[in-house]
Amino acid sequence: MALAMTKGAHEPATAWEALTRELDLWTEDGRTATFWWRDDDAADHTQALENLLDLRNTLDVPLALAVVPAHATSALRTLLLSAENFSVLQHGYAHTNFAEYGARKIELDDSRPAAYVIGDLATGTQALESFPGFLPVLVPPWNRIAPHLIPFLPELGFRGLSTLGPRPRLSPITGVRANNVHIDIVDWRGKQTGAPVGFLGQDNILGAACAHLEARRTGTADADEATGLMTHHAVMETESKEFVRKFVEYTKHHPAAQWLSAEKVFPAA
Repeated sequence: MALAMTKGAHEPATAWEALTRELDLWTEDGRTATFWWRDDDAADHTQALENLLDLRNTLDVPLALAVVPAHATSALRTLLLSAENFSVLQHGYAHTNFAEYGARKIELDDSRPAAYVIGDLATGTQALESFPGFLPVLVPPWNRIAPHLIPFLPELGFRGLSTLGPRPRLSPITGVRANNVHIDIVDWRGKQTGAPVGFLGQDNILGAACAHLEARRTGTADADEATGLMTHHAVMETESKEFVRKFVEYTKHHPAAQWLSAEKVFPAA
């Protein structure tokens, strides 16, 4: 569904029009702009998670839930037994920060012996294997993982790794496919001052979406990496939900766009 551009020569296009223009260029090239949706920090059956699953049902696109194994409850598992078109990814182990004071937060770090971190990840996998829709894909908390841990991922059974930003290569290690997220809807700056986090704003978010799509189309980023939408259901308020609804519906109806499941983003070898 391409929208007509009627802005005057000196009147800037809106962010939504810029997205349409970018997707139209994909159509002109005969290419498909792939998307996927990853939501982080699931652990329990909450009203916020119910709301997210209801939104997914309304939008009818696949959803990948990054679940924290150490805190994953039987109530969450029961809720997911009746859910549709979703996958469960492993969100680290306990979402615990091991960084020094003032440093960027990280759980899968290099301050502890690698054996400790690997042991936690293995325990986490065992905890999630009984969950419906489980895929052996690792989503590091805060989207960070110490590089020396990546070679251990195939031995732990992981076939995928998802962090933040354009992937530098398809496989960080043989047997593991990378596909990151690129569109964050949350303004995290408030958390630094103790204030509630908020909505980043549609122009900022759509700018990030267009930037990754353009980079893929022009070859400055991996053209085959699906553009990832990242949400956090626990902090999604009305404005955030409305944006996600509009963004997914807007792209769904464009002939160049396709929303993929995590199974397709991280195919089995």
